[in-house]
Amino acid sequence: MKEVLKDFIKALDEERFADAHEIMEKKWKEYKKLDHPLTKLLKGYINGATAFELVKRGKTEGAKRLWGVYEKYLPLLKEGIEEFELFEEADKKLKSFFERDLKEFF
Repeated sequence: MKEVLKDFIKALDEERFADAHEIMEKKWKEYKKLDHPLTKLLKGYINGATAFELVKRGKTEGAKRLWGVYEKYLPLLKEGIEEFELFEEADKKLKSFFERDLKEFF
């Protein structure tokens, strides 16, 4: 999980949101099969990254919907989960993109 999150964060840093989606989706599929407790949180992060890919494409309504999915699962980000600090770092990055690119549409 640690390397996946590092790669996800790197993709966010480079504003490669579709790549960030793909990086996290691979782990999500693995965790979903195992009914892992982080499955829904990963789904949220996938949707958060994808929201900004849609912003880049001018599809703000879709981006707003996906951001809502991200926010729905964000309460699952709690201290004590596996790799909490990296999840938190990714959350801060996503929220900074929200402030910059999406907040005005809400």
